[in-house]
Amino acid sequence: MIYSFIGWLWEMIYTPIEEKNFQNRGFLFGPICPIYGFCILILQFLMRNVPIFTSDTMTTPKLFLICLIGSAIIEFSTSWIMEVIFHARWWDYSNFPLNIDGRICLPASIFFGLVGILLVNYVFPATDLLMNIVPSVVFETTALIMMVIFGADYALTQASLTSLLQKIENANKEFIDKGESVYQAIVATPSNIKSKIEATPSNIKSKIEDYEAETREKARLLAESLSEPQRVLLSRITKFSNKFGFSSQSDTKEKTNIGNKLKEYYHTIRNARK
Repeated sequence: MIYSFIGWLWEMIYTPIEEKNFQNRGFLFGPICPIYGFCILILQFLMRNVPIFTSDTMTTPKLFLICLIGSAIIEFSTSWIMEVIFHARWWDYSNFPLNIDGRICLPASIFFGLVGILLVNYVFPATDLLMNIVPSVVFETTALIMMVIFGADYALTQASLTSLLQKIENANKEFIDKGESVYQAIVATPSNIKSKIEATPSNIKSKIEDYEAETREKARLLAESLSEPQRVLLSRITKFSNKFGFSSQSDTKEKTNIGNKLKEYYHTIRNARK
């Protein structure tokens, strides 16, 4: 829990630098990022219990590579699993060099490799010393309290996120269906559609504007219906997967850009008439 809190602090420092604005990152509502604590505890376990990691042959370059590769595997796996379960991403390295599907990137992995060296050489010895000073009952009691808080936080986050994603999925489906109906009403007509449309471009523009106004109103109502915890979650999600129609796949992208297609269609007709 302590390492997860430190990881959350790092995100609070790093994200504003990257995004140019303050953002409260993390999957849970509380001030922790469990992936950091999980990774560090794995490293701590390996360095204390696995012979190959505790031997004298474990040089600093080897430790760096192990931490770099290990962090990349865990980060990629966590991103993929969370997207499979929740259809959303909480981080995206697409704008970073040498990234893989936006889930991991070489600069971040190098940073985590350097952090691993710092942990093994300085942090772990310090925590061992602290555990020898503080009575075990204090650690155990604190751990139980933190576990209860963590469990409550996770339950609240899970419930709020499930409800949020259902609302978004329903709204997105409604937007797509409506946009598709408007699009089909304009283009899926007899072969003499071009002459009809060229004669009445104002009708097309009116339909497009009506659809956009209706979409904006429904989006506003959806935003107002969200609880404060759901708004917090929504602000932390980087992007949604193709389950919600936000994919770069051509078929999905075509439907989610109905409004843009209608605009382009109208402008094409208008320019042709000119």
